[in-house]
Amino acid sequence: MEKNKASVYSSFMFLKLQPEFRKLVSNEKIAAKQEFEGMVANCQEKIFLRTYMVAGLRADSDILFWRMSDDLGYLQEICARTFSTGAGRYFTPSHSFLGVYHPPADIQPKDLEFGFLPKNAFGRHRYMLLHPVIKANTWYDLPEAERERLTAERARVIAGHKDINENFFFSYGLDDQEMIVEREARTLEDLIAATRELRLQRIKAHTAVDKPVFLCLGRDLREIMDAIS
Repeated sequence: MEKNKASVYSSFMFLKLQPEFRKLVSNEKIAAKQEFEGMVANCQEKIFLRTYMVAGLRADSDILFWRMSDDLGYLQEICARTFSTGAGRYFTPSHSFLGVYHPPADIQPKDLEFGFLPKNAFGRHRYMLLHPVIKANTWYDLPEAERERLTAERARVIAGHKDINENFFFSYGLDDQEMIVEREARTLEDLIAATRELRLQRIKAHTAVDKPVFLCLGRDLREIMDAIS
């Protein structure tokens, strides 16, 4: 049971495809994409992986790789390998966020994926909104009971949207932000409605930074590569 309590590290890496890749002849592009897609596929056995298309929604990013593992060293190795194979040599990182998730201590092994991640808890829906958060100093000045009340108010908003799934990844000591908020929905309309409602909550007044904000659409890696190249 001790393994179930291990920290799960989450990497959100946004990449931009360099213009030079689009200048390659057709056969070179095909070979480079196949090599890159093959490398990514070979890494999926031991880690959680989702790919999202960002091209056309932001000027600074084309694709998001969301990876999770209970082995930070292995996660680092896989993320670094992104830039060394095939089309990966033509990618430039534009944003990168690292956070940690702690699975419930009482979760059973049969309810885990990869031996460390709760099943069906992440990457369930196509539409995903992601942003880092830094709390204002006023948040830490509040009594614990008041912080709990504000947090509960916010949680009720999410509970009121049955097709919304939200997760928090804490970055204290790991990255610049304090946490990463990952919110996903079955439809874009649901995602917009929930996000609008959350911005009206009292807890929002105690947030210092919650940008940049990324809207990401889940798609197969091959579809994304064909679309952006």
